[in-house]
Amino acid sequence: MKWTAFLQIFYFDIICCNKINELMIHKRLQKLNFFFEFFEKSSLLPFYESINNKTNGGITCNTNSHEIGSYKNKVSVVNFIPPYLDLKLDKQNTPFRAFQVKPRLGYMIDLNAFANIDDYFKVQLGSRKKKTVLAGVKRLESCFDISYKMYFGEIDVLEYEFLFSEFERMITKRFEQRKQEHAGYKRWTLYKKSVYDLILKKRASLFVIYNRKKAIVIDLNYHFENILDSAMSSYDIDYAKFGLGNIALIKQVEWCFDNDYKRVDMRWGEVPYKRVWCNVIEEYKCDVVYNKNIPTDMLLAILVSKFLNLKKLLEGRKILPFKLNWVLRGKEPKAPIANIDSSFTYKLEDLDELPSQENISPIDLNDTDFQFLRYPVYNYIYASLEHAKNLNIYSINTEKNVYVIQGKSKLKKLIL
Repeated sequence: MKWTAFLQIFYFDIICCNKINELMIHKRLQKLNFFFEFFEKSSLLPFYESINNKTNGGITCNTNSHEIGSYKNKVSVVNFIPPYLDLKLDKQNTPFRAFQVKPRLGYMIDLNAFANIDDYFKVQLGSRKKKTVLAGVKRLESCFDISYKMYFGEIDVLEYEFLFSEFERMITKRFEQRKQEHAGYKRWTLYKKSVYDLILKKRASLFVIYNRKKAIVIDLNYHFENILDSAMSSYDIDYAKFGLGNIALIKQVEWCFDNDYKRVDMRWGEVPYKRVWCNVIEEYKCDVVYNKNIPTDMLLAILVSKFLNLKKLLEGRKILPFKLNWVLRGKEPKAPIANIDSSFTYKLEDLDELPSQENISPIDLNDTDFQFLRYPVYNYIYASLEHAKNLNIYSINTEKNVYVIQGKSKLKKLIL
């Protein structure tokens, strides 16, 4: 009996997926992402009258209601509405109504209960984990000349262009290593054009960790009142051993305490590190907005809402762990993408003495011709706690792909 019920539900879901896929390309149905519209474009969709920030009770009225005409003949599926924001439909002046569903989880850090970052660490991480992550910060700072900068409210345009170029380079290199495509690339031109003005308006920020003048972490955030939305982050994979993602998050949470922020939104999608840092896991909302004067739109809105609830139910019961588009279209599913570390193999050996000067040539790791050496050298720095400024790197002229790392008290032969 259980299998019969299962097959009936599964079959029904396939039919629904097929119908919804057809509907989603229908001219009367449009998908909208609240985060893209509100945080990234600083725009509130015109069928909403106001937005209530539940973390401080602030209410912001909509100034985009004049654009309502283009939405009157469509059913709008507004995804990713965070639980700390309440959106009020303008029912008095518009014919819009909405069905609300909660199809996915969001991960957040609620800072309200903590007086400072130490209190947050104590409760959220515990003493052992706190000691580990703070040791990571100390190790990074003891090995390099590290500085931190939050560009919020002002940034030089040339520095902005340089940082966005570095941001793109880091993301490209990281996702090439993982053999994946970054979702943000489809919107990269929009980000590059819009973020500069949003920083000046204090609606966005770039958080950067520098090693001297070199950016090794760049995070893009959006801001609304006392809320920081962690939108996109990347780091230089040559420093992977140092756990830069955790360090960047620590420093930004610290900034939030210093600036009286109450919420850090780490968005949707379950990733292990979110479970470590987030103390709130709540459901994101989805509004299916329709014109009450058009009966077919109301019917369409009901169908979409029912489908989203059914899909959530099946996923929650582990019945629907994958997308069905390939079944419907007769295509094979794509193979899962492995998280492959593309760094090369190397080994380190002790060296009793430095080879004679005529047999070695000094190397500058800042030279792009030798950037492939940064990863193994930085790994050595991590293990040895040597400061980078105390190291000298040489190539051995008589041996191919063999190098020398000279520290204050140790000599190592690096063999690729």
